[in-house]
Amino acid sequence: MRKVTLLVLVALLLGSVAPVLGQTGEAPAGTFYGAWPYFLPPDGHLNSFSTGGPASSLGLYYRWVELPMAYYLAAEADYEPWLAESWEFEGEEAFVVHLRQDALWSDGSPITADDLIGTYAIGRILKWSDFNYVGEVEKVDDFTVRFTLANPSLLARHIILRTTIRNMTVYGDLAQKALDLYASGAAIDSEAWLALQTEIKEFRPEQVIASGPFIYTLDDVGDSFMSLHWQPNSIFSESVQFGTVQIWYGETEAVTPLVLDGKVTYATHGFPPATDQAMQDAGLRIIRGPYNYGAAVYINHDVYPWSRPEVRQAMAMVIDRAESAFLTKGLSALPVQYMGGMSDGLIQLWLSEDEVAALNTYAYDPAAAEALLLGIGFTRNAEGKWLDDNGDPVAAEYTFQAEWADYGAAAQNAVEQLNAFGFDITGRAVQWQQLDEDIKAGNFTLSVRSWGASSPFPTDQLNGPLRSWNYTGLTEGQTGLNFPMEFEWNGEQIDFTALIAATGAGLDREVQQPFVAKAVAIFNDLLPVIPLSEALTNNPLNENLASGAPADDDPIWRNGGGSADNYITYLALKGILTPGPDAM
Repeated sequence: MRKVTLLVLVALLLGSVAPVLGQTGEAPAGTFYGAWPYFLPPDGHLNSFSTGGPASSLGLYYRWVELPMAYYLAAEADYEPWLAESWEFEGEEAFVVHLRQDALWSDGSPITADDLIGTYAIGRILKWSDFNYVGEVEKVDDFTVRFTLANPSLLARHIILRTTIRNMTVYGDLAQKALDLYASGAAIDSEAWLALQTEIKEFRPEQVIASGPFIYTLDDVGDSFMSLHWQPNSIFSESVQFGTVQIWYGETEAVTPLVLDGKVTYATHGFPPATDQAMQDAGLRIIRGPYNYGAAVYINHDVYPWSRPEVRQAMAMVIDRAESAFLTKGLSALPVQYMGGMSDGLIQLWLSEDEVAALNTYAYDPAAAEALLLGIGFTRNAEGKWLDDNGDPVAAEYTFQAEWADYGAAAQNAVEQLNAFGFDITGRAVQWQQLDEDIKAGNFTLSVRSWGASSPFPTDQLNGPLRSWNYTGLTEGQTGLNFPMEFEWNGEQIDFTALIAATGAGLDREVQQPFVAKAVAIFNDLLPVIPLSEALTNNPLNENLASGAPADDDPIWRNGGGSADNYITYLALKGILTPGPDAM
């Protein structure tokens, strides 16, 4: 039996902190017009722990509803306190968070340690990646939580501080069940554990209790748009300058005419180069910040001959990545240079000059690719099409997102270039949520998704595809890429999961560096996925609808366009963005 360290039932049900009356105030004037393919009911619901809930449905607008403890400022490599007021490491034993004592939920109750502990109790049952680093989660007092570090890491601080806290008036019963189950010693693959996972995912709360300055109900979710409404009790309620956030529904094709017609304040959709130019011609400002990820060819490693690294290496040499980048996002994409599973900029920061020079850049070279395949017994038939070493055609279906103009362009360009080389590839568009499920289920041969991650940490970058889309991080029965994480490389037995974890282990960057260099070298050689382009945002900002955005050289733009620490979230919640002349 595990020692019970988190006894919060009474606190969850009764509250250990005296209730605080909610603030009152008048909503600011003006509307922020966003756009996002949110989930429609019944797939869309209000459980932020489950697919279809606020966390997965709202995109960048999720953190306008449920706040994290801190916001990461990329230019400073530091954190600005939000729901937390301070934090510290206790050596390598623990990480301690002190919540601010004036933060309220939208119902006027205080945000406390019980909410944070309950959030993590449920997260443990859902197998959050946080628990690669975190052991016990312990309440020190009403506003202080101590995270024992099972795997000391600077990444643990990053993950914890950027976690959104959920309200235990809503989730308290599930949190207590989670605490009880963990205390019982149940195994994570036990029937009881899996049953509680299912119960958590199927829970459908009747309301959102928000910590951010905006709130909504399912009545606010429509086929054309949904609305978030200002609420007075957030730490950002006085600073934010918009009273309503109207989010137009749709993917790129549906949103583009709205953007060009001046009806969208800001959009994060991947717009193709022609649309990018049309947006500039319409007088829209285009924000080009880093994403630290981009389009990649995804491979089902269960399917021969794509499971052979030589085939993937040949593919890397016959897809012109400069052409791919331009066709994907025009000026807002760069060809990947180092092919190491991390942003080129981060590779330069983490690897020595000699280590960088040793990487294979897979320069465009069809002749070298041909020699590589001939060397492993592949041949060409009379029509010049490739046959593998078993005499079978090198053929596959390449699926891509029907609604994503950028990744669709990357996929179709890859199909054309691979076929020009002599492969037999057929492209097929699939509705994007269905394609995600197909990849997770291993129901594909070639597809397109992202390498890297919207994170400055090597561990997150390398785990981008290798955890989120591989059997090691998916639910039971899902194989995803099915790239084997244990293998022999250069005569050495490699546990790639453990090696990637070591890239973020401990609090000393110098200790982590050799593991980063080795992991990048292995990725570069084996190419579990084939990176094509590194995305920059080409997000249109309509300055007739929002004023106050800083100049292009302002450090905030280095935060990029990912959902977690999006620059627009910061500018809007801090009140730097204000309604423009057409937003009133």
